[in-house]
Amino acid sequence: MVEVDEVKAAHASGRLDVARFILIMFFIVEQRWRYIIEKELEPDGITTKQWLMLIVIASGFKYPPSIQEVADAMSTTHQNVKQIAASMERRGFMVLERDAENKRIIRLKVTEKCHALFKKREENDVKSILGLFESLTDEEVKALFNIIAKMEHRADRLYNDARAERLGQGDSVSGADPIEPPDRSL
Repeated sequence: MVEVDEVKAAHASGRLDVARFILIMFFIVEQRWRYIIEKELEPDGITTKQWLMLIVIASGFKYPPSIQEVADAMSTTHQNVKQIAASMERRGFMVLERDAENKRIIRLKVTEKCHALFKKREENDVKSILGLFESLTDEEVKALFNIIAKMEHRADRLYNDARAERLGQGDSVSGADPIEPPDRSL
């Protein structure tokens, strides 16, 4: 594969070239990190999607979320979350419970077994996460965080617009006026 510096030199003539390169690199980094994380999780018999869903449920909500809320948070389908959740329930990592007020809604709760898994993995996870960013200084990590937060905000708007269009709900659910993302600086 061509070296990153060669590509930067050849294609850094304009914003589009740089943006195209960044997009490709995001996909490559995502694939490599998924492989690394899958390898790290293999001894515990869980996949990156299962791991991510457990984290989203355990720390992304102040209450037990519904299947649809988790699907929205993970930008995936209700059916995909339901399949993963059913598998994780069979293994004792979560429970699926009907909502007390609306029996059509199924809520997801992580179990003590899930918390025990997180605790068991904590030391190794800290080393692994820090290892993914060891080539960056603290200031670069903070800058990257702020950039990613802005990109995630824009991606969320584009994703919601695309979903609305696909579902035939009009041109936009996010509105025409650009909204500044929340300040997530460290």
